[in-house]
Amino acid sequence: MSKLPWRLRERFAPQWPGVAVGIIALGVYVATAAPGVLYGDAGEFQFVPYVLGIPHPTGYPLYCLLGWLWSHLLPLGDVARRMNLFSAFWAGMAVAVQWALCRAALEETSSAKGAAKTIAAMTAALALAFSPTFWSQAVIAEVYSLHALLVALFLLAVLRGWRLEFTAFILGLGLAHHRSIVLLIPGVLLFWLLRRKRPQGSPARAALALLAPLVLYAYIPLRAPRLDYLRVELAPGDVLILYRNDFKGFVDFVLGRRFGALVSLKAVGTARALMAAGLLLDQFGWFGLLLGMAGLAVAAMRRRFALLALTLTGYVAVVGFNLAYLIGDVYVLFIPSYQVFSLWMALGIAAAAEAPGSLHPRERWAAVAFLALPLWMAVSGYSQLDRSGDVAAKARWERILALPLPQGAVLVSNDRDEMVPLYYFQRVEGRRRDLLPLYPLITPELEDIGLVLDRALASGRKVFAIKAMPGLEVAYRLEEWHGLVKVRGPVTPLEGYTPSRQPVSEELDFAGHKLLRKSEAELCVALYWLPRRRLSEPLHSYLHLVDAQGRRLTGSDHRPGGDFYPTTLWKPGRWLEDVHCLAPPAGGWPQELRFRAGFYRWPSVEPYGRPVEFAE
Repeated sequence: MSKLPWRLRERFAPQWPGVAVGIIALGVYVATAAPGVLYGDAGEFQFVPYVLGIPHPTGYPLYCLLGWLWSHLLPLGDVARRMNLFSAFWAGMAVAVQWALCRAALEETSSAKGAAKTIAAMTAALALAFSPTFWSQAVIAEVYSLHALLVALFLLAVLRGWRLEFTAFILGLGLAHHRSIVLLIPGVLLFWLLRRKRPQGSPARAALALLAPLVLYAYIPLRAPRLDYLRVELAPGDVLILYRNDFKGFVDFVLGRRFGALVSLKAVGTARALMAAGLLLDQFGWFGLLLGMAGLAVAAMRRRFALLALTLTGYVAVVGFNLAYLIGDVYVLFIPSYQVFSLWMALGIAAAAEAPGSLHPRERWAAVAFLALPLWMAVSGYSQLDRSGDVAAKARWERILALPLPQGAVLVSNDRDEMVPLYYFQRVEGRRRDLLPLYPLITPELEDIGLVLDRALASGRKVFAIKAMPGLEVAYRLEEWHGLVKVRGPVTPLEGYTPSRQPVSEELDFAGHKLLRKSEAELCVALYWLPRRRLSEPLHSYLHLVDAQGRRLTGSDHRPGGDFYPTTLWKPGRWLEDVHCLAPPAGGWPQELRFRAGFYRWPSVEPYGRPVEFAE
């Protein structure tokens, strides 16, 4: 027993640099972590684990179960703060393991002294830690820091030759969390093939170790019936099902089939490649980029083909998939490629520190100089990535929930991310659970804001938009209400309007007009349009005041519906009210007002359909 402390020291002392960089990174992340509830996916991952809920596909069961333990056992701040720190913890762990991964790669390629290798690995790991994308995900409740840890562990297990069962178990954990880890498998297989040495262990037991973590997905159908937010009852007989708890619903959910349409090989091209290159440059700067490319060249020149197969194949697979994946926040999915690039940076730093016949101290100090890179990244990125003062979501929703909203009111936005904090306040803090949040794609059939508002109004509940959405007035009667927008109902023609029925095209009719006001400075007219079917293109409308010969005297043109309710969202059979205000022509208003109205395509300015004429 007396020898045990020495053996522990002998075993773990070489790992102190990894522990050190992990602690440094964790300290920075804790200092810059968001203090409370957030918008978007981060807000979702703040409340879902706490209530053992189900987030968006693919479910992330490992994250949710670990998050439940963390959020209930860590007595630090509110639940939202705890879940932000959950990401910081895994990110710090990922940085520590990244150091071990870089150190293992250096042992494969570099002839530098041990101290130089250690410092090169520390520099590369800290460069990853303070790269903007990695850092941004370490300070909010998100899945990517845990994913980064599993990626680093998986690559380290392969590179170090850990037993096959343990390597397979890490892969299984990755699959139970973020399935993009499969993109690394081709490189792993090539690595083993080029090494010509099968990893030790039993393939049968490895298969079991791989499959065991996937049992965590059973949590989704078992838990779903107990989650009321997955079943929204708008009115008797009108229920929105956010997750269909049957075999097909489970498979579609876990496989993320709703995102399948966002993968397109046709998207891969020069523009997407330049985007990926720009993102990489944003992470490490030109100096870091050169170090990584130098490290890749070093591995090639020294004929470390197995290491090249592992890293380069994995890098190309991750970047290649992301080039074809058209999701909005694809930038975060590049993090595993940055982990590989960090490894190459370690090779480049060690190579730069090497000098034939150099003394050990000189080589070590040459490596130390490169620590200026992550130091500069930390200092320059701190103010941009510091989320410690981010209280916008909490302040906004505290204000909304303090309003005298009617019982059972529906709150609407065109942006799901803005609505997520309401779930947190309802499920975690138990506030205003009677309110119903609605937004486009809450279920697949509600694909736009118009369908959302129509469904909400049909329920008979009071409906409020949580923000002004200029353009909605073309289809709905709106009024300001304590900073929100009350949606009174769909547009119908104002009393006293002049009906008409003139076809603009096979898709659209002009249905009438009403003179709203006329003064020396302005004349406003409401035009009423009735679509026969959905319009397939964005259009701009115009209203011209013309003389008896049809010559334009003055006019107005704009995009009816603006960004929130453009012509592509107009519904067949629904009245649309398009208000134009005209400045007076030279000489003032004529005695008889003659008008010409119509549409043109944007941005080509090509006429659409035919114009209509009327007089007032």
